[in-house]
Amino acid sequence: MQRYTPLILLLLALLSGGVAAYMASGWLQARTQQARGPGLPVEMVQVVTAAKEIMPGTTLHAENIKTTAWPKDKLIPGAAMDAKAMEGRVARTRLYPGEVILEHRLAPKGTPGGLAGILQDNTRAVTIKVDEASGVAGFIMPGNRVDVLLTLDQKKFGDDPITQIALQNLLVLGRGQDIDQKEGEKPKVVPTVTLQVTPAEAERLALAAKEGHITLALRGYTENDAIATAGVKASDLVRPAQKTEAAFETAIAPATETPKKAGVEILRGTEREVVTF
Repeated sequence: MQRYTPLILLLLALLSGGVAAYMASGWLQARTQQARGPGLPVEMVQVVTAAKEIMPGTTLHAENIKTTAWPKDKLIPGAAMDAKAMEGRVARTRLYPGEVILEHRLAPKGTPGGLAGILQDNTRAVTIKVDEASGVAGFIMPGNRVDVLLTLDQKKFGDDPITQIALQNLLVLGRGQDIDQKEGEKPKVVPTVTLQVTPAEAERLALAAKEGHITLALRGYTENDAIATAGVKASDLVRPAQKTEAAFETAIAPATETPKKAGVEILRGTEREVVTF
């Protein structure tokens, strides 16, 4: 009997371990079901996602989109679910691989690809010439917002040039031939910048480009408010210096002689004394 005792103990240990493992598995399964809630397993649906990175203005087709299983209870409003219906649509913004394609990220049906596909409703795209200075040394990227400064130094402004902000908070659609910022791209100077404007702003921008010199001022991402300015003339730049020079000349002007005080001369015998007051 003693020969079988170790074997019996081993079998009992294995049995106890198996029972413990089964109970632990049941407990974990119950906890998981409790966390997911009662009911049937999660129902999946097919949604349309980007098969690879899609740039703004790109037309969707079978090679750059695919269908992916997605939990129905996690379905995003506006998610595309018919890949065939998505073919021919144009991406208005950049889409990343695996991203669910949403209706508001696409241009309206029938919109052609290219720059026209990323324009907002009731806006226009106007391209202006820039150089290294007026283009903020190449640091302006698609998606940035800029103010347009106009300098006039011709005709009636020839004797007293003026600079004023002509348009504010304009969206940069592209620079040169690029309509999207590439990740890790270094700043570069380009000959043109394309801006999104309203029809009225397009008129002002075209006239400003013809009548004067345009400079772009880059805005921060969080600043969208318009700021009223009166502009500045060349004569305004000189006046403060003139005032400063006048004040300086007054400060270093030589002091005038101190006026003599009134006095009385008093004679006491052979002694003479002058008393002032």
